[in-house]
Amino acid sequence: MKKGLLFISLLFIALFLGACGNNKEASGESGEKTYNLKFGGIMPEDHPTTVAMKEMAKEVEEQTAGRIKIKVFPASQLGDYTLMYEEISKGTLDMGLMSNPSHLDSRQEMVLLPYLFKDYAQAEEQFKMDSFVGKKLQEIDNKQNIQLLGFHAQGFGGLGSKNEVKDPLNFSSNKGVLLRVPGMDTFIKNAKDLGFNTVPLPYADLYTALQAGTVEGWIGGHPQVNYMQFRDVIKYYYQYNNFFEAHNLYINKDLWDNFTEEDRQIFQKLANEMTAYSFENAEKLEEEYRAKLKEEGIKVIEFTDEELQTLADYSRENSWSVAEETIGKDLLEELLAALEE
Repeated sequence: MKKGLLFISLLFIALFLGACGNNKEASGESGEKTYNLKFGGIMPEDHPTTVAMKEMAKEVEEQTAGRIKIKVFPASQLGDYTLMYEEISKGTLDMGLMSNPSHLDSRQEMVLLPYLFKDYAQAEEQFKMDSFVGKKLQEIDNKQNIQLLGFHAQGFGGLGSKNEVKDPLNFSSNKGVLLRVPGMDTFIKNAKDLGFNTVPLPYADLYTALQAGTVEGWIGGHPQVNYMQFRDVIKYYYQYNNFFEAHNLYINKDLWDNFTEEDRQIFQKLANEMTAYSFENAEKLEEEYRAKLKEEGIKVIEFTDEELQTLADYSRENSWSVAEETIGKDLLEELLAALEE
């Protein structure tokens, strides 16, 4: 009996180590290092972000003559974005394209301040690796043993709901919708300031919560994701433009540092191209998917420029105060100064 248990234990360990070893580097016949990498994402199979992941994996393999192979795991197959970020930090996951989590460093919330960017042009200017935002996020990620390579623009966010929002521009009234929010102070404060009751909830649990009625709506998603993942559980979509979402392209820093300079150039060039292409198409996709939501019978509410300015002014005056605690007063001042340049 003991021998049998010992054999099973040794077999399990061997299988576990073998699985972990799949992502380790090896040497090809020419002596060059070869890699089999795992690339995690959070968007559905047919989402533009996942399409970009697959295209990047294909290009890397072609441009390295097969030395670097990348397997894509979309739709949170490897866990939600907070877990994947930790796994990339540890090196148990090689790459990711996802939201930037703030649970390890609240300064990540700097790009999620409500109404930080006024339009696509301003957002695109800052979501570059040589911008203030790009450099600061790189500094933060490097402390977690993660290299930031680029961004994938998602678009301006809104609110998907099962119930109609009451008096959306009357901030003193209860909106009648219990909202799921990310566990970030900036989101929680702004949603409450706008009159919503909130429940912090992991993104991976959101669909089930909406389906079961545990929450009645959610804030934090653009039209594409509301259509692709939640169109059968929401009846309303409000284009609040409360924040601009761009997913971050991450790679484990130890792995990155171990690449040859040539391989790093291949990855960085593809990352830059992905960032530029995503911004070229994000606004068009936002309009396209609002139309798709309407075709599904979902009522889409858009606000005028004047109404959006009212929302922005109110949010900046009332909600930005929390940023002095979450990202720090000095960083907030530097960020706002960079936006004014």
